[in-house]
Amino acid sequence: MLQKIRDNVKGWLGYLFFGTIAIVFIFWGVQMRSVSGSDYAAKVNGDRIPIETINRAWQERQQRLQQMLHGEIPEAMKKAQQQAVLDEHIRTQLLSQRADDLGYRVSNAQMRETISGFPDLQVDGKFSPERYELLLRQQGRSVPQFEKELRASLRVDQLQRGIAASSFITPGELQRRQALEGERREIEYAVIPMSGFLANATVSDNEVQTYYDAHKPDFMTPETVDLEYLELKLADVAKDVEVSDAALKEYYEQVKDRLTTPERRKARHILITVGDGVDDASAKKKAEEVLAKLKAGGDFATLAKQYSQDTISAVKGGELDWATRGENVGPYDEALFAMSPGEVRGPIRTQFGYHIIKLDAKEGGETKSFDAARDELTAEYKTDKAQSLFYDRSQKLGDESFNALTELDTTATALGLPLHKISGFSRQGGGTGSEALDADPKNISKLADAAFAADAIDKRQNSSLIQLADDHVVVIRVAAHRPPEQKPLAVVRLEIESKLKQRAAKEAAAKRGAELLARVAGGADWNKALAEFKITPVGNKSVTRTESSIPAPVRQSVFAVRRDAVSADKAAYRGVTIDNGDYSVVRVSAIHPGKLEAGTPESASKRQQAAQSLGNDEFGAYLADVEAHAKIERNPKLFE
Repeated sequence: MLQKIRDNVKGWLGYLFFGTIAIVFIFWGVQMRSVSGSDYAAKVNGDRIPIETINRAWQERQQRLQQMLHGEIPEAMKKAQQQAVLDEHIRTQLLSQRADDLGYRVSNAQMRETISGFPDLQVDGKFSPERYELLLRQQGRSVPQFEKELRASLRVDQLQRGIAASSFITPGELQRRQALEGERREIEYAVIPMSGFLANATVSDNEVQTYYDAHKPDFMTPETVDLEYLELKLADVAKDVEVSDAALKEYYEQVKDRLTTPERRKARHILITVGDGVDDASAKKKAEEVLAKLKAGGDFATLAKQYSQDTISAVKGGELDWATRGENVGPYDEALFAMSPGEVRGPIRTQFGYHIIKLDAKEGGETKSFDAARDELTAEYKTDKAQSLFYDRSQKLGDESFNALTELDTTATALGLPLHKISGFSRQGGGTGSEALDADPKNISKLADAAFAADAIDKRQNSSLIQLADDHVVVIRVAAHRPPEQKPLAVVRLEIESKLKQRAAKEAAAKRGAELLARVAGGADWNKALAEFKITPVGNKSVTRTESSIPAPVRQSVFAVRRDAVSADKAAYRGVTIDNGDYSVVRVSAIHPGKLEAGTPESASKRQQAAQSLGNDEFGAYLADVEAHAKIERNPKLFE
């Protein structure tokens, strides 16, 4: 409530965004709202969702997606995920409004219990205020903002649990569900391998020609180009940076302020908030009463625990972390840095209420000497100069190659750079000499886009500067272009013959399997039929719907058999082609419905799972109804 939200935030007020905070909805996560700005991403029954809120949520989602995909996000996925982020926040807002309208409330005691229960905030199994403050500073979150969001989330959780708790499943429904989900089927199956027919598979010249004519687009050479390129790397530039004593001393004078330890102060405070039914006059009166008790000899820590409404510091007697100037809001900051150690001031009014402050200690203000900072300065100076030089040379590389337009030789000579070459570069990368480029695979698309651009191929124009990494740039030029060409039949004949032989073998296996299926389905004894066909069956198995020891097509065919098709004196048979081309004939001899014994732990667990699933479905339907009757206005230009 005091400090500005910014990077490396310190003091008593930052707050953390819990990536794994406990309240998890069915369709969305906790919304982090922003109260700044006049524009909106959407209006939900008149309440605005700020653009900043959605932008921040999208940036977080985008980073996770890029990490998962190891590169750029496909455009279709990007648009779908952007819409999903907005929809999640709209639904969160709707449920928060509904929970508020229905009178759901969260007490301070519930808030404290929830916060102290987060595992990330515990050390040795106990809530740690120090750990709490550390994570707050790292995340740069504000207490009022987070507590508002957490209260809203807890209210929505109450709403969700209220709906889910009203769901129930009858014993009969539970048994029917278990009969289906826990069903087991006794099977045996035989496999007619495709490989057994490959040796005898023949393909005529006419078949090869027909296949070739029908699939010509599949037999094209890739489009390729030969490239010339110039590259610049930060590591190479850094070798040219020299460090003189005079230059280093001049640099020291430039950064001396940064080498000065900022003055910082450690204080305690007691906060009396305004709002939630407490007006300004009442809050001020309460703060003055507490101040009077302090002047009368009261212990600051004891009174802070008793009266302070700052949930973080109150449990520590009002103790705050060290703070530098400017980290806290104006009136508080001014008072803090005008005090002497041991002094108590107040009440100090801020937008969060009235503060009584006690300064415990102050320190800092020292500046590192040149000799003490030499090693640090040398490394920084070289890095700074190398980056500056890299930027300048990169700009010059871009300018020179642009001016040269259709050749890179003069640019190479002017900048003293070697001209590299790659032959046979395709849209997927590769080619002779490409390994020397040392480009990240995810950047191959950047090179391909530039290499196969119309001006690059038709006019042989140099590309613009291509950034392959923060410390690596290139300029490329197409020296030669080879369009896709039809591969002659003679070149691809063996490939086509192999495809056709496999297809013929697959069809032969299926035909043989169909013959076996017809025999056993017509009443022939299973084992005798297998012996006649010289097939060794897979052993008897008892399988469920999630069985992983048999091929998926076999499992699917097993559970496609109707229950009334199997009896004590009658088996059912099915045939199916497996993914590898083999053919399988399956015998289903018995079906056992799943059962649950009432009163057992398994029964209780299954009932709870079924009720939870039903409750989730009902909550989803409730949400859909709330959304259908809401007035929602989306900003169509939000992600433009």
